Amino acid sequence: MDNFFIYEPMTAFTDLVIAAVSFYAYFRLRRRWPVPASCERCYLLFFLLMGISTVLGAFLNHAFAYCFPPGDRNMLPNWLTNILAVGCYALAMVGRADQVRSLPLRKPLAVAVLVEMIVMSVLTFLKVSFLYAEIHIGLILYVFSLPLQIRLWKDGRKPEIWRAWAGTALMTLLPVVLVLHLHIGTWMNDFDISHLIITAAMYCYYRAGLCWRG
Repeated sequence: MDNFFIYEPMTAFTDLVIAAVSFYAYFRLRRRWPVPASCERCYLLFFLLMGISTVLGAFLNHAFAYCFPPGDRNMLPNWLTNILAVGCYALAMVGRADQVRSLPLRKPLAVAVLVEMIVMSVLTFLKVSFLYAEIHIGLILYVFSLPLQIRLWKDGRKPEIWRAWAGTALMTLLPVVLVLHLHIGTWMNDFDISHLIITAAMYCYYRAGLCWRG
């Protein structure tokens, strides 16, 4: 017990802030959708898995990372759950687009998302690198989801899509923050700021979900 301490407390805390917003979104939307459609189930899974992922990240990747030897795979639970969560977002968008107006390519798109998600998970596990999860996020947001959201926007779902795009715009700031190592004094580094940006993005995605049955 003498060696017990919390490593990177601010980064762990901001991870838990993401988790709090994600779980809040999950339970609020679950109450709003007592009998969820398939796309709504995927959207709920997106928030639930993101919450689980960031709780794992807070404790295994940051607060108690010192308990694991260098090169250990303690970061993989967070990374792999994150890949699953983001994949569920794309599956939700495929289903949502089909729900509003029949989407002929629904099944091929869903299969493509699943294949991409499996490939990135395997690469992340084998290489023990978050790089593939970052590539996965970019593919999901801009290659898979964006064209479907443009279609939904044209179909008159503008309020929900503007909120979704606000979330994606916030996510686009992450590489800038991390590459430039932006920080606020000595108490909030680039990872902490990126976590707060993700928190705001998750809230935007939640607000988009509130419009689904509106």
